[in-house]
Amino acid sequence: MADFPLHFSPDLTPPKLRHTASELGRVLLEAGSSLCLSPLLRSLPRGDGHTVMTIPGFMGSDGSTSMLRRFLNGRGYNAISWGMGRNASEASADTLEDFMEHRAHIEGEIAHRLGREFQSSGRKITLIGWSLGGLYAVALAHRFPEWIRQVITLGTPYGDPRGTAIYSVMSRMNGSEGDVSEESLQNWVNYTYSGGELRVPVLALYSESDGVVGTGIARCEADPNYVTNLAVAASHVGFPFNPIVFAVIANHMVAKNRRWRFCGDARLAPLVRQA
Repeated sequence: MADFPLHFSPDLTPPKLRHTASELGRVLLEAGSSLCLSPLLRSLPRGDGHTVMTIPGFMGSDGSTSMLRRFLNGRGYNAISWGMGRNASEASADTLEDFMEHRAHIEGEIAHRLGREFQSSGRKITLIGWSLGGLYAVALAHRFPEWIRQVITLGTPYGDPRGTAIYSVMSRMNGSEGDVSEESLQNWVNYTYSGGELRVPVLALYSESDGVVGTGIARCEADPNYVTNLAVAASHVGFPFNPIVFAVIANHMVAKNRRWRFCGDARLAPLVRQA
C-alpha cells in the first residue's frame, strides 16, 4: 500500500445532468476545434521522440485515442496504441471483485508490452490513460517505475465509483445494485495506489463540467510530491479530442524553459486551473 495516508473525498455527488446530457454535442465541438486550431497546435514545443502509449477508457478502443496519437506524433513523439482491443469488453463484472481480477489481468498485459518497448528503445515510456485507462496507468506507475517516465490521466475516476454518472446503470446491468460493500468499494480505490512507492510524475487532468465523472472523485490522491491535479475545460468523452488538453499535454512533456510562454496567463484561467 501507499507509504503516506490516503484521504479520499467523501463527495460522491454525480455530475450535473446538464453536463451529462451535453456530452455528445460538446465532444463534436471539441474535435472540430482541434481541427480548426491545428496550425496553432503545431506551434507547440516538439518532443524528444520517446514512446507515449495511450490507454482508452471503459469500452473504448484504440480509435477513441487516435486523434490524440496523431497530435503527439506530429509533435515528435512515438505515440503508440495499447493494442488490446476494446477496454473491458471481455470483463465478467458480476461483482466488483471480479472486475478487479480482470483489471489486474489487463494491467499485467500492459506491463508486458511496456517491458518489451523499454527493452527495444532503451527509454522510459509515458503513459496517457483516459478515464479507466488512467487507473491502469497510475497503478502501473507504482509497480514499474523503471519503465515509466511519467503518467498523464484524462478524466479518471480516482475515487468511489458511486461518484460517476454510470455507476447505477452498470450496477443494474450486472445485478449488483445495492450489494456492493463499503469494503469492496474502498479496496477498489486503494488498489490504484498499491504495489510500491510512487516515483513517477503524474499529471491528472479533470474537468468540473465532466458529464461522467464527478469532481469529488476526479483528483489523484497519490503522493503529492509527484502528483499535479489540473482542472481543464473539457467534456468527459472529449478529453482525447480537446485542443486545450492537447496543449496542456504537449507543454507538460517538455522542460519548463521550452513551454508556451503564455501558458498560465490569466486569460487562460477559465480553461486551465491547478487544484
